[in-house]
Amino acid sequence: MITGSFLLLALVLGYLVTVGLSMAATFGITAASPDLVARDHRITQRYKFLQDGVWLVCTMVGAYVTALILGREHSPWLGAAALVIVLAGVLWRNAWERRQRGIGHQILISLATVVGVGAGFFFRLH
Repeated sequence: MITGSFLLLALVLGYLVTVGLSMAATFGITAASPDLVARDHRITQRYKFLQDGVWLVCTMVGAYVTALILGREHSPWLGAAALVIVLAGVLWRNAWERRQRGIGHQILISLATVVGVGAGFFFRLH
């Protein structure tokens, strides 16, 4: 029961940190350089690649927070797998974002999720 509670708390906070940082970065980039983000009402390729990199960093930080809460005692790698499933699942369920991003970037951002979560947990646990 306690492990389940830690896992749920860690997942919620890791998700909120990841998405919150991503939103803050998105708003900041958009405010600083609107021409980088969109041209002729379409998202630019440069911005899509930048967003993929930003997402990688955000998942690393969110995973670090998740690992920090779980510690070594509460199934840290189960927490990592669960965080990947939650983050990638939300990415793939958001049809509007998926259409905007395109399938190539959707796959790339999914891989960034796996790498970012793995790196975040690795940095915390080693």
